[in-house]
Amino acid sequence: MLELKYVTKVYNSGSIQFKALKGISLKVDRGEFVAVMGPSGSGKSTLMNILGCLDVPTSGEYFFEGIEVSNFTDNQLAEIRNKKIGFIFQKFNLLPQMNTYENVELPLLYRRMDTAERNQRVRKALEQVGLIDWKEHKPTELSGGQQQRVAIARALAGDPHLILADEPTGNLDSKTGTEVLKIMKDLNKNGRTIVLITHDLNVAKSAKRIISIKDGLIVEERRN
Repeated sequence: MLELKYVTKVYNSGSIQFKALKGISLKVDRGEFVAVMGPSGSGKSTLMNILGCLDVPTSGEYFFEGIEVSNFTDNQLAEIRNKKIGFIFQKFNLLPQMNTYENVELPLLYRRMDTAERNQRVRKALEQVGLIDWKEHKPTELSGGQQQRVAIARALAGDPHLILADEPTGNLDSKTGTEVLKIMKDLNKNGRTIVLITHDLNVAKSAKRIISIKDGLIVEERRN
């Protein structure tokens, strides 16, 4: 489903160059649950941005579902993100003025989806994460775990081919974090492809495969 071939990413600041990725080659098959693990500054966030079509490589190739997207325009990348990728972030990224239903619905509005289908998808996603009875509540009225479940529902509502989760338990206590990871494992059992970005080995162990990255290179790969 995803394949990177010798991907590098170089950032320029004046005359200084920083090589965040130094030739990453990686494959993720459809239906896999993969964790990318590494310390701060290892390059894992840069890798996530490329996998999520938020950025493009400096060199190398990135194939998303068999299509080489490394040289896509911003609009082409945005279309892939909107239609094929669901994002789950550490800070939830919910809009405080909107209630649970509206936060989940928002990406579907960008697709100009008709009202009936939007309603069906939002309700189904909220039922999957156990929050249908909280659809009228705003983020400030929800716990951290509930907010993250809203974020998961928002990702699911678009029926994504890939779910990218960036430190999804980082702002949660251990019990709530375990509950969120269980939801993700259940989603994977139902066929969702998930790539989880984390610095925490205990979180990474939820995945079926762990890829360790350090100083912009893959240093270890193992299966759970």
